[in-house]
Amino acid sequence: MMVRTRIIVLVAVVVLVLSIFLTGCSTSKMNSSSYEETLQKILEREYSALKAEYDLPDTLGMLVHVLTSDGEYTAQCGFEGMRYDSNTHFRIASVTKTFTAAAIMLLDQQGRLQIDDFITDSIPGTTTAYLPDDENYAIPHKEEMTIRQLLSHQAGVFDVFNDEVPASSRQPWAGMNYQGYIDDLVGHDNHQYTLDEMTSIISIDQLTYGTPGTVSHYSDSGFMLLAKIIERVTGLSYGQFLHDAFIAPLHLTDTTVVSRFDERRLEDPYFEGYTRIDGDFFITTEDNMSSDIGAGNINSTAGDITRWIRAILSGRGGLSMEQVRRMEEIPAGNQAYALGLTKNDVGYGHGGGHPGYTNNVVYNEANDIAIIVVAPFIDYGVDDPSRLIRGHEVRETVLREAFLRYEEGGR
Repeated sequence: MMVRTRIIVLVAVVVLVLSIFLTGCSTSKMNSSSYEETLQKILEREYSALKAEYDLPDTLGMLVHVLTSDGEYTAQCGFEGMRYDSNTHFRIASVTKTFTAAAIMLLDQQGRLQIDDFITDSIPGTTTAYLPDDENYAIPHKEEMTIRQLLSHQAGVFDVFNDEVPASSRQPWAGMNYQGYIDDLVGHDNHQYTLDEMTSIISIDQLTYGTPGTVSHYSDSGFMLLAKIIERVTGLSYGQFLHDAFIAPLHLTDTTVVSRFDERRLEDPYFEGYTRIDGDFFITTEDNMSSDIGAGNINSTAGDITRWIRAILSGRGGLSMEQVRRMEEIPAGNQAYALGLTKNDVGYGHGGGHPGYTNNVVYNEANDIAIIVVAPFIDYGVDDPSRLIRGHEVRETVLREAFLRYEEGGR
């Protein structure tokens, strides 16, 4: 199996982590303050420990960015002396889901859909169903599945992006991740994936995790279905609707919704992304993101993403606070996952992991503060998720400590 195929298979381990709910260290940007100095100490302590524990090379590093009502603060550690800031691009991976969920909630707010509708229902005011009535979308339990269940990962939708198709399938990709099959066949980077194609893999073998409402299982494919719903309700591409509804109005000028196979490069300036499976780290900066529309296909910066999460969850980004509250509701059966958001000790946000890139972002409403931790590397372990889990724990610790020190006045 090619290295690219192994990476695709190992991405599933990132989903597990997301669903569980020193060299060259320097501060940068905005006002010099006791809080920024405190941020630096937090990052240096946590990242240096991770670096020593897992023998991370000097080229890797971590950045934290905090957006508050009284200013912005950034600190970094590692990167072998390279200087980065809140305007450096990276793949936000599953943090994309916050955009998709907000788009669905906005359409609900506008009366253009209802999140408690079944996905076989008609779009309000039309005779057109939310999803096509064709063989590509003949997924199991379709008539029992609501839009809300897609948002909360309770629809039972098989995750084509992350999981292997069962070996019992009669298709040529049996026992493989579909992207791995495409990689072996024509090359992952050369293939234009579509939402119809990715969903058809579910339909062909009637793949499912269970009856909607009875199972909680993280699924990128569920959010791909939401992207399709957005397109059918609005008549626009997923990316165009996000641009018109959020990216342009909120002046997220460093945020790009990627949809084509040949949009593999990140915008300048960018973090180089690194991946380790079992041996040494190798560069995985470029990638074809057309296979993950709606679930992980946005590139952005720490500055833009903190502005985004702060705006949308404070009622200043297009959603009413009533809609924000609905978005924050954690349904029975989920521990910490609401509607396109996760809840932790600090507030609501999301995490993201993709070959080359990991990040965690959170917003605390009481203090009107948004915090993001960016680590442009991912450390896989075959059959051993401990390195991924440890990296996630470090990012969450930095988020929590950054918030607590801010509450204490930067001490």
